[in-house]
Amino acid sequence: ILDIKKDFTFLKYLKKKKNNVFFKKFDVSKINKIDSELTSLFKKYGCPNILVNCTYPKDNRWIKNTFSKIKISSLKKNLVINLASCAWISKTVAEQMKKKKLKNMSIINMSSIYGLVAQDLSLYENTNLSENLTYSIIKGGIINYTKQMASYYGKYNIRVNSIAPGGLEGKISGKQQKQDSLFKKNYMKKNPIKRFCKAEDVASATLFLASESSSYITGTTLVVDGGYTII
Repeated sequence: ILDIKKDFTFLKYLKKKKNNVFFKKFDVSKINKIDSELTSLFKKYGCPNILVNCTYPKDNRWIKNTFSKIKISSLKKNLVINLASCAWISKTVAEQMKKKKLKNMSIINMSSIYGLVAQDLSLYENTNLSENLTYSIIKGGIINYTKQMASYYGKYNIRVNSIAPGGLEGKISGKQQKQDSLFKKNYMKKNPIKRFCKAEDVASATLFLASESSSYITGTTLVVDGGYTII
């Protein structure tokens, strides 16, 4: 498990299930160190046959990445620390997988429904939320990069897929995620399954794409959104 912060509750739970769970502090925003950090991990633990790439770094102006308030410096920084780091991590691990020729090699990149469709601005009216210019670029880029990776690495028996969750609610890293009440009401009107996405919904989709049950699936985006994007 690579993360910028150690979640002791989560690690304690995992260690009860299985002993060989390891944590390493890893800051993906330091993109120039990704190669050396991963190489060090490969030497110590070996190459993984499955990568779940779900990083989400952002700068301190992220909330102001709206069309009216965004600054070019923030756009550039977020594209590097978020989109470029995601692409580089996946590529670096895929190259190591290619060398090792492991069984059931699978890379899963985390995108969003806003990598597939635009944000419906009517959902944000009179709420404390707003649209985000940068988010759509990042999540759309992850989806298309996943397809490109799948095309290139398929001959090495490496599958590469992405997941596009809808609006997420519930406990994440032990913290309750809350939505603006009006936004939530507006969102429900568009969603055939009248609830938000849960972390467990994304985890189940991830397990499927990581397993041999999806051995003939690559380059696809598994949408986990309760039907939001079909309307």
